Amino acid sequence: MLRVLTLNLQHGQPGAGAGDGTAVSGSLAGADIHDPATARAVLAALAEQIAELDPDVVALQEVDLGQTRSGRVDQAGMLAQLLGWRHHRFAAAWAGPVAGLRRRPRRAALAGTGDDVLGPARALLGLGPAGFGNALLSRYPINSHRLMRLGRGPASVVRRGSAVDPRSYRVFTATARNLLVARIGLPETVLPGAAGISLGATHLATRADTAARQLAAAWDALAALPGPRLLAGDFNLPTEQVSAVGVGRLLGEGPTFPAARPVRRIDHFLTDSGPADADGALPPPAGGEGVTTGDADARRAPLLRAVGGGTRSFVVSDHAGTWVDLEPTD
Repeated sequence: MLRVLTLNLQHGQPGAGAGDGTAVSGSLAGADIHDPATARAVLAALAEQIAELDPDVVALQEVDLGQTRSGRVDQAGMLAQLLGWRHHRFAAAWAGPVAGLRRRPRRAALAGTGDDVLGPARALLGLGPAGFGNALLSRYPINSHRLMRLGRGPASVVRRGSAVDPRSYRVFTATARNLLVARIGLPETVLPGAAGISLGATHLATRADTAARQLAAAWDALAALPGPRLLAGDFNLPTEQVSAVGVGRLLGEGPTFPAARPVRRIDHFLTDSGPADADGALPPPAGGEGVTTGDADARRAPLLRAVGGGTRSFVVSDHAGTWVDLEPTD
């Protein structure tokens, strides 16, 4: 069995689970994570909660790297270290500070000065790389990974006052979105019949029409890789709108937003929908193209079913986390 957890980290901001009165999180409600020591304490509490759940893979969204608002820590790297896992990947949707000039990174890992066009200038100021994006943490080896950019979507204009006063209008540019995919190697005992899993983490736009287009593109990219496949993350779409896109098969249940009293499920898992013919060939992805990986194992890989799962609030975030327990179908 493989257990996968997805959580919108909300850059480590203490959330509903920080005030639940437990020993691990009861003192962290309202904590100021600008302070590095406090930011580390919050992540340590989160790691304890994740360890209690005992997942094998964690997909994270809204992950900070080197941001002042979250103590300038490498959140993905620190969480992996606290969990005792050697394998993690971070993919910045954009580089730069939250309050500043955001830009497309040269390389999404932001692992060094050269990954950001303004990296050398930041280094002269004594600052390391900074960014914001998605991450995958795994107890099993990440054999390869890749990134797909999903675009921004249109900007929006909000009126705050008089219709005749141009100062009453404010323009909000959409946030860049991406898909991080990792090929994770698995022991035969975890998913019998599968040498690994192609697992994607993504965070889609807040506009429903843009999110739907991004979802179709993300699944199309994932469907071209060896199976089995799982797409996890904050889709910003309720279940019925995810189903309407017509890609993959939804797994898991339970509301995830808002964390204090969840009423909607907007954090999801999608997997392969099933064989299309008697030979077990997988259906083509949304764009109408066939499986292009060239790997015959992609057609023979087992389909996945959920044999368990749930939701819970963590010490951080305005989202509840959600997980699924996966096994191959008979």
